[in-house]
Amino acid sequence: MATGHYYTRQTTHSKTAYSQASNGASTQGPQSRGQRPQAAQTRKKTKFKRFWRNLIKVIKADIREHREARQTPTPNSGDPKKPFTLKRFWEKTKKAAVSVARVSARGVYIGVRSVYNFLSGLPRRTLLILSSAFGLLVIAIVILAIALPGKKSSADATEMLAAYATEQQAVFDSSGTTDSDEGDGTNEEAGVAIETTETEENAEAETTGTETTEEVAFTGELNEGDDGAIVAVIQARLMELGYMDSDEPTEHFGPLTEDALTTFQRHNGLDDDGICGETTYNALMSDDAKIYVMQNGDSGEDVKGVQQRLYELGYFDNKANIQGNFGDKTEETVKEFQKKNDLTADGKVGAKTLEMLYGEDVVSNAYTLGDENQVIKECQQALKELGYITFKPDGIMGRATVSAIKSFQQANGLTRDGCLGPVTRDLLLSGDAQSMVIQLGDYGTAVKNIQKRLAELNYMTSANATGYFGEITQDAVKAFQKRSGLTQDGKVGAVTLTMLNSSSAKKSTTSPSTSTESSSSSSSSSSSSSSSSSSSSSSSSSSVSNKTGVEKLIALAESKLGCTYVRGGKGPNTFDCSGFVYWCIKNSGVSVSYMTSIAWRTTSRFQKISSMSSIERGDILVFSGSTSSTGHVGIYLGSGKMIDASSSQGKVRTSSTVLKSGGYWQEHFICAYRIF
Repeated sequence: MATGHYYTRQTTHSKTAYSQASNGASTQGPQSRGQRPQAAQTRKKTKFKRFWRNLIKVIKADIREHREARQTPTPNSGDPKKPFTLKRFWEKTKKAAVSVARVSARGVYIGVRSVYNFLSGLPRRTLLILSSAFGLLVIAIVILAIALPGKKSSADATEMLAAYATEQQAVFDSSGTTDSDEGDGTNEEAGVAIETTETEENAEAETTGTETTEEVAFTGELNEGDDGAIVAVIQARLMELGYMDSDEPTEHFGPLTEDALTTFQRHNGLDDDGICGETTYNALMSDDAKIYVMQNGDSGEDVKGVQQRLYELGYFDNKANIQGNFGDKTEETVKEFQKKNDLTADGKVGAKTLEMLYGEDVVSNAYTLGDENQVIKECQQALKELGYITFKPDGIMGRATVSAIKSFQQANGLTRDGCLGPVTRDLLLSGDAQSMVIQLGDYGTAVKNIQKRLAELNYMTSANATGYFGEITQDAVKAFQKRSGLTQDGKVGAVTLTMLNSSSAKKSTTSPSTSTESSSSSSSSSSSSSSSSSSSSSSSSSSVSNKTGVEKLIALAESKLGCTYVRGGKGPNTFDCSGFVYWCIKNSGVSVSYMTSIAWRTTSRFQKISSMSSIERGDILVFSGSTSSTGHVGIYLGSGKMIDASSSQGKVRTSSTVLKSGGYWQEHFICAYRIF
């Protein structure tokens, strides 16, 4: 068969070729084997050349094909040449650009594909070696870029030159044999650098001299009754460490300074005699001085305040524990409070523990959210009778009950924490509690709904429906009560609210005032600021009761001038700064809970004033202390004056340096709040 014959011929030819190759190999022997690496290298080079040759051929073929396509005659080739136009030029340019882009893209694609095919054909070992070498090269470049020094800037060069010139000058000065000729040949740049250095040294010396003249030196032992600039330095340091409340330091060594110094000595292992000798002064000014924390062994009104607060939260089960002495029982109780509130349980009352004690998020040791008890049911019944809740008492401490308790606490002057502690519980069940009323100082949705209804009845403008119960709202409520034949107390109780929301509510016969809460305050204050500013502590209770709003607040504050400053005091005859502000606002008819000077910084209840140039009479001024955990609050009287409970003077006083440019108060001002 032909097919078989062809197969036989091919096979014979192959065998002959194999035989010749074998004979050749056997004839050449070792020399042939020795030439194999060179042949392999030649094949690799040939393969690489073939790759580039094929790539060039493909690109040339593509270009040739594109040219032929352009030269192919078209049906319109015999037409006369068309005139030149921008549109035709733009079209040709676009076509040329597209052609170039297409050819370039085609070349890149073919090149990438060829490289990929080439690399795919290499052995894995070769690819691994090449990739490792490339990685090492990149790492080496990065290391060299980081390690090698960069180009020095002109400033660096000047500094080096100045240092060298100063060094040389020092050598010449020390040798005492400076040659005048060498001095004349000194480098100009070096001279400039030396002059600059000397100028900087002189300026530094002048600054040091100024600071030295301003620094007050400790000259001798200080006792109560002494005066001097050094006393202000001691007070400032005691305030910084927390042994005195933040205030503008004075130069008088009073009883309060002595008490603070005694506490400092006791906390720092010194003889607690209240005398500032050299040992006490050095310990006070050292970096190792301990900051103030209330601890076992302390006593005073502030300790009593902490014990009272622990009792309110249910951590003390007996009111007899409130004695003002910080003993073992108080220490263990503080530890229990700290554990429940995720604080460091060290039994000491520092800034964080104190802020948590008076915070709204405090965890009490009494009935809290989710508890169920018969006592809770009894308290819910009392809340319902007073108008704070409307649902049927179930004995479960739910969110509505907590919210009602907060409203009850605020209306009755208790700390607004929502906890059903013994003090809240006792007052709630006593029968003497304030019923649910919406009054001056309240805020929220309920207040806004009342304001909207009053605006509908023409007692106030809708612009004053802000959700805050201020003087404008109070006057509108009084006008409605008068028109409706009710007691004119300016408070919205159950009867007033029912009549206000009824369809038979009487409209106002006069147009409402167009003034706002803040503008009414300022106008009333400006009209009587002169008379109120001159009022003294001898103001009678009748003169206070005849006033309202800002003027009542100021009159109450001025009636306490001269009262003793006591840390933790909240009135009626002893105060600290926050306790004084709290007592004045509360007794001026505003529903408010106690806040520390730190809590005043972040309250959202009242209108915030950020600029000192915008403060008005009756605003509450908030200041920072030496540290972020200390502060001070006072009441602005107008004309640059403030009334506050001063720790440095030890009493309620007035200060006339509030607006002093560059003064203590201006430098420490944080914000102010408008109550009315």
